[in-house]
Amino acid sequence: MKILAVMGSSKHGNTTEIVNFFAKKLSGKFPCEIEYLYLSDYEIDFCVGCHNCFFIGEEKCLSHPEVKKIEDKLLAADAVILATPGYMFSVTGIMKNFLDHVAYNCHRPKYFGKKAYLISSCTKWQEKSVFAPMETWASGAGFTVAGKEFVEMLPFPLNENELDKRRKTIEKAAAEFSAELKKDEEIKPGFGGIMIFHAFRVFCKIAPNIFKADYEYFKEKNAYDKDAKWYVPAKVSGFRHLLASFMEKRIEKDVSKMIDHEKLSNPNAGFRNKL
Repeated sequence: MKILAVMGSSKHGNTTEIVNFFAKKLSGKFPCEIEYLYLSDYEIDFCVGCHNCFFIGEEKCLSHPEVKKIEDKLLAADAVILATPGYMFSVTGIMKNFLDHVAYNCHRPKYFGKKAYLISSCTKWQEKSVFAPMETWASGAGFTVAGKEFVEMLPFPLNENELDKRRKTIEKAAAEFSAELKKDEEIKPGFGGIMIFHAFRVFCKIAPNIFKADYEYFKEKNAYDKDAKWYVPAKVSGFRHLLASFMEKRIEKDVSKMIDHEKLSNPNAGFRNKL
C-alpha cells in the first residue's frame, strides 16, 4: 500500500519528527510504503480568490500545473497523511494555501475510497482549530477521515517519562490508522456529506451557466438521474436520502426566490453582485 504524507512543515522540525515516528510504527503494523511530500518544494502562489476553479475549472488557475503535480500523487496513493504544526490556532500558511487551491474538490470530490489521517504538532488548546481546515477539506474531497492525533512538542528538553508519553500517543495513533487501513468497507457518507451533494446539485441545476464546471461534473456523475443518491455508489439510508431530497426542494424554492432570473439568463461564470 502506498501512503502519501503531505507535510505543511519544515523538513527538520517537530512535525517531521512526529510523522517519522508514526511512519515507523505504522510500517511495523501494516505493510506500506510511505512517501513524504513537502509543500515547500512546490512553487504555488497564494490563492487570489478568483474562483475560476469553482466556476470554470481548476485548470484555469495559474498555479494549476504545480498543484496538479500534488493532486496526481494524491490520486496515485492508497491513503494519505496530512501533517502540520499549529500556527496561530490554525494550520501553517503553506498548508492553508494548498487547501485553498484544492478547495474545489469539496464541490467536485474525487478521492473516494481513500483514507486520510491527520497529524499536528500543537497544544491541546489549538487542536480543534488546527484540524478543522484539513478535516473539512479531506471529508469534502471524498476521503474517509480515519483518525487524527496531536502531539505537544514543547520547546525545551523533555525528560524520558514525558517523551515516553508522546511515543505511546503516536504508537496508539499508528495502531488506529493501521486498523482502519485493514478494513475494506463500503463507502458510507454521513448526513452532512449527503446534504452537500443535494445542495450543490440543486445550485448547479438553478444556475448551470455560473457553476459551469460543477454542472458538468454532476452530469458526468449521473447525479440528476431519478435514483441518484450520491456522487458514486455508496451506502445511503433511505431515510437520509428522503430527508436530504426534501431539504433540496426547500433550497431550490428559497434560492429561486432570491435570484434575479432576468440576469441569470445570460450571466458570466462566477457572477459578482454590485452593492
